Amino acid sequence: MVSKIILVLIFCLTPALILRLCNKVPFLGKIGPILILYILGVIIGNLPWINEGNYGLKETLTNALIPVALPMMLFACALTRDSLKGIFRSLIAGLVAIITSIFLGYWLFGRHVGTQAPEIAALITGCETGGTINMASLQLLLNVPSETFVMLNSYDMLVCFLYFVFLLSFGIRLFRKFLKNKSHGDDAAKAGAKVEVNEQIIEGNKNPYAALKTAKGWGQVWRILVAVIICVGLAFLLTKLFPKGWFMPIFILGISTFALIAANTKPVKKLTLSYDLGLYLIYIFSITIASMADVTKLNIREGLYAFLFLFFVIFVSLLLQVILSKLLKVDADMMIATSVSLINSPPFVPIVVSAMNNKKVLVPGITVGIIGFALGNYLGFFIYNLLI
Repeated sequence: MVSKIILVLIFCLTPALILRLCNKVPFLGKIGPILILYILGVIIGNLPWINEGNYGLKETLTNALIPVALPMMLFACALTRDSLKGIFRSLIAGLVAIITSIFLGYWLFGRHVGTQAPEIAALITGCETGGTINMASLQLLLNVPSETFVMLNSYDMLVCFLYFVFLLSFGIRLFRKFLKNKSHGDDAAKAGAKVEVNEQIIEGNKNPYAALKTAKGWGQVWRILVAVIICVGLAFLLTKLFPKGWFMPIFILGISTFALIAANTKPVKKLTLSYDLGLYLIYIFSITIASMADVTKLNIREGLYAFLFLFFVIFVSLLLQVILSKLLKVDADMMIATSVSLINSPPFVPIVVSAMNNKKVLVPGITVGIIGFALGNYLGFFIYNLLI
């Protein structure tokens, strides 16, 4: 019992320490908290003296975290009519490019990946349209082993890093030459845009959990928990209308649907801490599920092909998106912002927007990522059922 309590405390408190270190140490900040937590989790998980008899505890913790974290993060996905203007062509180009590259990658690498190829294709789909939270949701939904999830998400962080470096080094200039790019005004306007975007990046780097030191912040936490309980409860009731074998798919997709509906209500729109609280639960999930990975069970050969599959999807989807954007007459900067938002996730959009010196694509780019985040679970589940 004591070892279980200690283990839960380690999983819950370590992310806070890592976040603090990432803010204090620039090198660790560049690596990012999730990758560090994965490494720590794998180390913890392969220490026999701390893990004996605790696998069930870890499984219960990971299974409980996603249904709570998912609605918290989706509460931040309120969409307005104004935010949807002018983004549909870019969104269609991005989603079609990703889905097409998934099927091409499955045809090339699926037979080498092994029996989990449909599940891996689904997880990649969710991740490249919605991020880690969607991959985690699909892992739970499809009952994918922890080792596979940790391996695939680690590969995703590596390949996404390479992709982002490519864009910032010469990809932006290359795509601007190939795609028509609209004028962004005079030098003074460009400088003003640069300052405004940089201010947003600085604002985004501030500690979002500082509000928890105040009574007002904790008051919001309780309201977020009530909203989560309502969404989870409604999703649970929805599962009663379907056969028992459909419980997990209906439960996860039901939570997503009710959370998206709630996101557009006035009370939930005021819950500004919901995304960051959900993200902290994902940090706990990351170290916990990594600790469930037994490195002796990893299949190196299948892991190599899973890496190639993921690498193929990210870079081929980028190429396809460029071609489709040319056909659909999507602006170069909008295409880049959309691609980054889908593949790297919306928090990376201000960085690439700053590099492009074009604030006009900031909100549309983030909006595309929010839509992709909302669709990720549905798309992943749909593709899995097509491939099995």
